[in-house]
Amino acid sequence: MHITSSGPRKSDKYIPWYFVGFFALLFIWDGYFTYLATSTFTGVVEDHTYNRGKNYNQTIAASDAQAALGWKSILTLQSDDAQLIFKLRDADGNAISGAKVVAFFFRPTQAGGDTLKPLTETNSGTYQINTVGTAPGQWDVRIFVQWKQLRYQMSKRIVVPNR
Repeated sequence: MHITSSGPRKSDKYIPWYFVGFFALLFIWDGYFTYLATSTFTGVVEDHTYNRGKNYNQTIAASDAQAALGWKSILTLQSDDAQLIFKLRDADGNAISGAKVVAFFFRPTQAGGDTLKPLTETNSGTYQINTVGTAPGQWDVRIFVQWKQLRYQMSKRIVVPNR
């Protein structure tokens, strides 16, 4: 049996171009992902992370002090009249009246549009604010309470409906 070699085939001259084409496609693909990564950045970045880390023990102590109070709170959003209602009771179930209550509205997914709004006491231990003017969509609401020398806070995610 005799094997004859006729030399390189015509298609062999394209082999180096297969490598060039592969790396060109890889470059285009990586460029596309780089574009997506840089153009979809929301800009949400934690400010002052070092200082917040240093104050972490104070945060834990404040949380322990709040838990020792035994206060109970309820935060609801009434979609029919756009009222955000916050109810606050002490450990015995008595209404906490005369407190200074503010709500901090912020988006969980994007920076900007954050607002701090005071709540008005409507009944004993019941505070509320009208959310008309707040953009529709998902918001995190953090409630800050100061009553006499005591502090309390809570947070909840709400969805403000379209009006």
